[in-house]
Amino acid sequence: METPRQAPLSPEQLAAVREGEGYAHLVDPNTQQVYFLTEPSVPAIDDDYVRAKLDEAQASIDRGEVSDWDVNDIKAQVRQRLAQKKTE
Repeated sequence: METPRQAPLSPEQLAAVREGEGYAHLVDPNTQQVYFLTEPSVPAIDDDYVRAKLDEAQASIDRGEVSDWDVNDIKAQVRQRLAQKKTE
């Protein structure tokens, strides 16, 4: 996929994104075409969340809830789920 041509945002567009806390809904006055601007953000994972999930995983292991897994099988399952979502 090619990177689209990048153009600077107008002061009004930047203000709209700031006012929308990283999101803006814009309408072209000539065509009435709707555009959405979003500021990219990196989702933050809280340390407490990671600790809790690691504790859950260790508890599962301690209960013997483990099994062998096959990377190719997991990939096939993911591909199947993605294909199913595309058809929905």
